[in-house]
Amino acid sequence: LKQFIIEERGFHQSYVFCGQHGSGKTTMGRILARALLCNSPVEGEPCDECSSCKIFLDGGVHPNFEELDAATRSGKSDLAKIIEDLNYSTFSGKRKIYLFDESHRLSKQALDALLKPMEDNIEGSEDKRLVCIFCTTEPEKMVSTIFSRCAPAFVIRAVSPEGISERLAHICEKENIEYNMDSLITIAEASECHIRDCLKMVEGVSMLGGINKETVSKYLQLGANDYVLDILLNIYTSLKTCIELAEKLAVEVSPTAAYERLAEASMVAYRKHLSVGKVPSQWEKEKIDSISNYGEKLLNISKKFAAPPHRPTKQTLILDLATTHHADKVGVVDNT
Repeated sequence: LKQFIIEERGFHQSYVFCGQHGSGKTTMGRILARALLCNSPVEGEPCDECSSCKIFLDGGVHPNFEELDAATRSGKSDLAKIIEDLNYSTFSGKRKIYLFDESHRLSKQALDALLKPMEDNIEGSEDKRLVCIFCTTEPEKMVSTIFSRCAPAFVIRAVSPEGISERLAHICEKENIEYNMDSLITIAEASECHIRDCLKMVEGVSMLGGINKETVSKYLQLGANDYVLDILLNIYTSLKTCIELAEKLAVEVSPTAAYERLAEASMVAYRKHLSVGKVPSQWEKEKIDSISNYGEKLLNISKKFAAPPHRPTKQTLILDLATTHHADKVGVVDNT
């Protein structure tokens, strides 16, 4: 990206940023736009000192940059003004850049309308008439003809829990928030390494009086995980115990969250059964070790709870626990 700026080839194509939600795609798109429109870029970076950069940094409306949420503005009619504006140069003489967030939500008709202006050059120049920055979590839903008019897609990959926790520690120090690293790693793992979610969790946990094992457990409701693991430990041996634990679990978290945690814990135990990866810190390792002895049965448990019924309730949770318990009993009878 820096090299495009250095060689003044930034307007020769459009761009695509892919990655999981909260990974920084839109932020990267805005930084790229700032660099493309910068009056005096420094080694491919925006200078952050010129009038153009300061508009971005101050949160103002830049005359040469427009950001659109494709989730709400996805139709062909929404893009008609963009195509019309291409016939007019902006007052500064700079090319205008459009950033489409959640760009996979753009309709096929809307994308088709963008194709020709993205391909056409400005007369006497290699700059394209239309330069777009597409940010998407689902690039496979976008038409391939869009990618052919863009630089190779930039994929923002997930960061490890340790890498995220180091960054969170830096933020805590800047914000004078007390913390310990183990708790930051728990936050990173609980968010499945979604950086934006991690930042929200850090903000929330810090309001409880620093970031430590107790405040993280309270904010993330990790106490419910003990009920989840105990349910799984008893799911084939004592249905009565499972139902009693489910009643307590329903007090701690919503039925939907209960299904999600049962499915997650089952897969954590299954990975342990296969000796793949490590047990995330929000799950008690000793109990996961015991549950992993179920082996292939864990796939059935996970499949059951990964697809909850529409609007699950405490009663549907108990029903699914009961059917899982009895299915194993039926299996034993059939095998004999």
